[in-house]
Amino acid sequence: MKPTNTETKKNFWIIATNSTASYVLAFLFVFYVNHFANILTSGSFGYEVSFDWNIIYYHVEPYEWTHDAVKLIFSAGPMLILLVGLISLIAFYSLVEEPARIKTFFMWLTLHALNYFFGGLLIGNIFKKGVGHVFNWMYFTDTTKMLVALVGFFGLLATAYFMSKPVAISANSYYNKLSEKNFPFFFTAQIIVPFVVGTILYTLYFLPDLRFQERYSWMSLGVLLIIIFGRVNYMETLYFDEEDRYISLSKAIVMTTLFVVIGLRLILSHEILVSW
Repeated sequence: MKPTNTETKKNFWIIATNSTASYVLAFLFVFYVNHFANILTSGSFGYEVSFDWNIIYYHVEPYEWTHDAVKLIFSAGPMLILLVGLISLIAFYSLVEEPARIKTFFMWLTLHALNYFFGGLLIGNIFKKGVGHVFNWMYFTDTTKMLVALVGFFGLLATAYFMSKPVAISANSYYNKLSEKNFPFFFTAQIIVPFVVGTILYTLYFLPDLRFQERYSWMSLGVLLIIIFGRVNYMETLYFDEEDRYISLSKAIVMTTLFVVIGLRLILSHEILVSW
């Protein structure tokens, strides 16, 4: 396919850079919502904790853990993230007719949040990490855990189904229509490259110790994106309004992402102790 006047290497990397910045910023937002939810709920039980950019250390003897503490501390984050994902989806649709590039951030934030929540129900059950701690402390039977895992599995499928349209609509930030001619160019720049490059970037950010979410969340998200690709690829041509579109670097999003990544990594580079 020969490039049109908008399908150039320069425009490809502009779209990819904008989306990659949104991808990384959205992932960090979800991660730290869970991170600080765990820290704050630990205070409800007077548990002393210390944390850095990646890990929370609970200065608690094994016998000091209670069922209520485990259930609240390790479920508050996922529930809050689910709420963030739903609010983000509402925010996306509130801007659905606007060419604003912030829609890309809300698109990725919704995908990351729902992937975190439903992926946690599925993968957390298997590895007994994150919300999986809650299921163990609630003494769920194998049958009950299987049902929870199925909720996570079908939740991921539902996410892929319902997020296909937002992914397609996000093209109106750059195009007046999304058709079979510009779809491969757009999807590669907006989704595939940010997924690959963004995952590498946040992996480097969390080194040297990758935790549960950073290790496995990309797998379920990758499956979601494959399903979304298949659905959007067979959609009819989407026509947006006739206003002129310009492909340009979203400096605000890129600079915000750089500021957040560098700022958090520096501020949280040393372990912070919290005594309630």
